[in-house]
Amino acid sequence: MHTRRNVWRLSQPWDDILLWYAKGVRELQTRPITDPTSWTSLAAIHGFDQDLWTALGYLKPNSPLPSDANQARFWKQCQHQTWHFLPWHRGYLSSFEAIMRAAIVKLGGPDDWALPYWNYSDSQDPNARKLPTAFGQARLPDGKANPLLVTRRYGDGTGRIAITPADVALNALRETEFSANGDGGTTGFGGPQTAFQHDGFNNGEIESLPHNNIHVLVGGRQPDGDPQDASIYGLMSIPDTAALDPIFWLHHANIDRLWEVWLSRDSANRNPSDEQWLSGPADHAFAMPNPDGTGRNFTAADVLDTTKLGYIYDDTSDPLEGAVRVATRMTRFGLSPADAANVREIPVAQRKPAELVGANDRSIQIGSEGIQTLVKFDQGVSRKIVDSLRASPSFAAGGGEPDRVFLNLENIRGVNDAAVLDVYVNLPKGARPEDNPHHLAGAVSLFGVRKATRPDSAHGGNGISQTMEITDIVDRLHLDNALDLDHLDVHIVPRTEIRPGDDISVQRVSVYRQGQ
Repeated sequence: MHTRRNVWRLSQPWDDILLWYAKGVRELQTRPITDPTSWTSLAAIHGFDQDLWTALGYLKPNSPLPSDANQARFWKQCQHQTWHFLPWHRGYLSSFEAIMRAAIVKLGGPDDWALPYWNYSDSQDPNARKLPTAFGQARLPDGKANPLLVTRRYGDGTGRIAITPADVALNALRETEFSANGDGGTTGFGGPQTAFQHDGFNNGEIESLPHNNIHVLVGGRQPDGDPQDASIYGLMSIPDTAALDPIFWLHHANIDRLWEVWLSRDSANRNPSDEQWLSGPADHAFAMPNPDGTGRNFTAADVLDTTKLGYIYDDTSDPLEGAVRVATRMTRFGLSPADAANVREIPVAQRKPAELVGANDRSIQIGSEGIQTLVKFDQGVSRKIVDSLRASPSFAAGGGEPDRVFLNLENIRGVNDAAVLDVYVNLPKGARPEDNPHHLAGAVSLFGVRKATRPDSAHGGNGISQTMEITDIVDRLHLDNALDLDHLDVHIVPRTEIRPGDDISVQRVSVYRQGQ
């Protein structure tokens, strides 16, 4: 059994695991793109744009490519904004790890090598949110160029990668549903129910945070250049280039680990039993290459048990120590974590659909200074929320939750995949957003927005949408007698630079309730 280990618990910078990884990357990079075990062909499984890859130097003009049949089977099949996100990426990682291990063994390395993971959410390690040291070294110990160093990691534009605790918060672990319908309420831990979805629409919670944030905060974009030019963006910022960066694989190993953490932290957390999920999309089989270059198909059912895939993680302990949602109520009414753990939702099959509470009255354009918009409520519906929030003995005894409330940014369009937008609810007048974290609904990363905005995209240029749970914020406002039944103020504040050519717009900002 191979053990995937936390990269920051390895000796820095050149633990043997990382040194052999670097040597393996260099070996795979020598193989032509027509070889399914090459670095470039493996990256093309996640996404491929021939013109962009040529512009970036990862593909020579007129280079031979795999046959059309092989491209159709293996390339451009990453699953995003879908309940297939986690199982597809697990199969992808498993294939990559096996190919990398075979290359390492061929070079004389250990046959027990396993891919490490980057646990950027580790609050006990002050280095956790920093890029692992080996990925910033110019040279290997033998003096040769380090293939783990990528110049196209622009971070905040200066090359500095600035990741805050809020960017890697693990709120997704508190979600008890794996999947949902994406009707304005929860999108589930793993994502909304869809067919094969290479270009998606609405993120599941673990994909939204921390997955998307890490991609764009590492990748970023150059501080100048035309925003319409995709070549100014870092590799990690764009789905079609992300897997060309060696840090991609450590990032996704951590996302895969968090799936195991979610399952083990609460017996109520379960994978879907739906045959459409277990067997995968009927219209497109998932396929991966083997170390010998042959291919295989797989389904979600094939990747549920990591031990059958030959690996485990060194740590799948619960970083939240059993904490559930409704943190405000736990504080105000003195619920202990043990009592709060008894607060359970009703079964998914019995859950009511989400109900629109209100929306703003126009589309909005997001510039460098951000924007404020008013979400007007239907007072009859908002009254239902207030009624459910009223303190009750049954809640304090762990008898059930109030309504859940969700803020939606619908049909976000633009070209800046590297943008991060902080979204605040009911900021006090004149207050600085950064001084009011209790009003922060979440950070929205626009990973994938460029392609989703194109008219020829799978969704006809409708962009992406983002759902954020704001139950705690609404509950706090209610308990402080500051909840207006007529409206909410929403402030969208760019964390990263927004240029006029980014053309970032939001078609509608809406609020939904999801009752018991």
